[in-house]
Amino acid sequence: MHKRMAMICTALAALAALGILTTAEAAPYPQERALYLDQLEEDPEKMYEVLTKLNRYLQQQDNEKRGGFGLDFGLNRGFSGAQAAKHLMGMAAANYAGGPGRRRRSDQA
Repeated sequence: MHKRMAMICTALAALAALGILTTAEAAPYPQERALYLDQLEEDPEKMYEVLTKLNRYLQQQDNEKRGGFGLDFGLNRGFSGAQAAKHLMGMAAANYAGGPGRRRRSDQA
């Protein structure tokens, strides 16, 4: 009996939700945009031109975001040029195969 009552309540709730969703109205489409879209449908080249300009704009924005990151030698944080040079030389030596570090026994013999 309880299962049947639960099924009936669920069905009524679903019907009520469906009724509410179907009566919702959307905002009217602005007339200015409708004229513009009609022009684009008539001339596909215009649409291609708009998409090309949009792509170029987005790439420019992306490049500007990346442009702020360059080589940071720490000069804006108070490091001297000599300190930055020592750091770069140390990094180069550490990445060199014969650079500083623990030697293996086979290399010493």
